Amino acid sequence: MPASINPSLLSSFDKQSCIMEPTVVFSSVSAGSLRQTTSKDTGRYDGGKTVAPTHMLIEAGFKSSRDPVPEYLPEQWSAHTHPEGQLYFYRRSSPRIVTEAYIYHSEIMAKVNYWSKSIEDILSQQDATVSDDLELFLQIEGDDCAYYFVDHSTRTEFWLETLNTEDLNMFPVVSPSHLKLALEEHYWSHVEHFPMHRETISEACFDELIGVFSHGAADHMTSNLSTFPYSAVECTKFLKLLRGSRDRLNDGHIICFAARLWSLVFTHRFSTHYGEESARLSRDQSILEDYAEDSYAASVITSFVSFKISNAYTARLNDIYTDRLVYVQQWRPFISTCLRDWKTISYLTFPILMLHVSFFFAQSSALLAIISALCLGGSLISSTLLVHRHEELEDATATRALSYLEAIRSERFKFQLVAFVYSLPKALYFWGLGIFSLHWVIILAALLSTCATIALVCVCLLAFFAHQRTTSRHGDTLFGVCAFLRLFRRKSVDECPV
Repeated sequence: MPASINPSLLSSFDKQSCIMEPTVVFSSVSAGSLRQTTSKDTGRYDGGKTVAPTHMLIEAGFKSSRDPVPEYLPEQWSAHTHPEGQLYFYRRSSPRIVTEAYIYHSEIMAKVNYWSKSIEDILSQQDATVSDDLELFLQIEGDDCAYYFVDHSTRTEFWLETLNTEDLNMFPVVSPSHLKLALEEHYWSHVEHFPMHRETISEACFDELIGVFSHGAADHMTSNLSTFPYSAVECTKFLKLLRGSRDRLNDGHIICFAARLWSLVFTHRFSTHYGEESARLSRDQSILEDYAEDSYAASVITSFVSFKISNAYTARLNDIYTDRLVYVQQWRPFISTCLRDWKTISYLTFPILMLHVSFFFAQSSALLAIISALCLGGSLISSTLLVHRHEELEDATATRALSYLEAIRSERFKFQLVAFVYSLPKALYFWGLGIFSLHWVIILAALLSTCATIALVCVCLLAFFAHQRTTSRHGDTLFGVCAFLRLFRRKSVDECPV
């Protein structure tokens, strides 16, 4: 099967271009077609074949408890079991080959042999030098086959064709060095998935990993805006594991978890643009271009209706979702606080709603009673629904929280509408409480003299504005009334009286 490849791709990463166009396409063969995949896109955890356990006979005698009857493999092949339990097979050759295909079945073995021979023929036709540092992954997919190479000397992943990152379901990059971070992340994922046949992991590499987590712990202890994905407590636990494993670097179990940690480190480095011109140095620092802006009209209206409560939620959600990254250390305290606030509002709303019964025994306005009851009822219902919807997200992983935020975020309004919904329990409670209080003032005014009524209203207003003046920032004392008027008058904030 003729193909044109650059032999240098077999030993190093092409640093000349990070957005590449395909130059080679494998044509169909009798056994199917060959396609490219990555170590992150093999569907390893998507679920495999199902089995139906049955009863078996246990042979008499002591030998029945010993090793089962061995299954034989061709020369150079050996079977290994991943610490998680996944069986895989390794061929000691040039290039080395690993596969999770069950080659104890002769038809599967024939397909693995066919595709490995096809790839070796391509390498031979190109007169490419194949070193012992190269390892080929094969995934049998019916009559087809997916593959990728890794180079243990350069810690990278590569293919026999020039490819675009989009073709491999990879994230966009900003430079060749940025792409190299992604490919090294893929390399370590490969080592994590196939650790048991490896002889060791280098001491220098292991010590560097200890240094990375030591810095991560210190960074969290000295800064509230650390970008490292694990907290200081978690880093300390990892360091204890790493230091306790340093004298067993030839153990496949140790190689597996060290490779997993390295993969996570490079995931973090890729997202923070580690070593790039515009690296993310703090968690709240945005480095990706985003031309979309919040809707001014929606911001003013929701701010006024919600007494500016929605503004706080919008700012918090935008902070958590900076550059489409979500940290567990931010998400869990945020959603826990939201749940606590919604539950508290429901506890406060119910007794006031019950006090509406008193209007049956007083000369009152039915309209005001209905409006306040609707507001308080809406507060109770919205808080109940929000708690029900978000309780399962309190312990969500960063991945799940990110998926949720991406699902609720609007292209036009971003998080403004979601923030408004989050603010409804408290906002409706305030509206209901205010109308409820006004209703009682009107009832008292009918019972008291005019002077007493005016005095009562003045005292209430003075108490309200004194509270707002002493507890709010300058310009925030009127719950966004100034901003609401700006929507129509188009004047600056400084022109709005406070």
